[in-house]
Amino acid sequence: MLFYLGLGMQLTGFSSVGLCLFAGLSKGDYGRLELAELIGGSLIFYVGTFLKNKGGK
Repeated sequence: MLFYLGLGMQLTGFSSVGLCLFAGLSKGDYGRLELAELIGGSLIFYVGTFLKNKGGK
């Protein structure tokens, strides 16, 4: 169960960081919203990685 929860969190974090990247490239600047997406997405991704590794063993 933790494996799939972690995998879902990884996918959510990865997509959040990707949206941040494309939003910043289209506007030409990174604002506070993009910074929050980057930090939040990275945090979700790494917590998901931890849970995925914990549940896979």
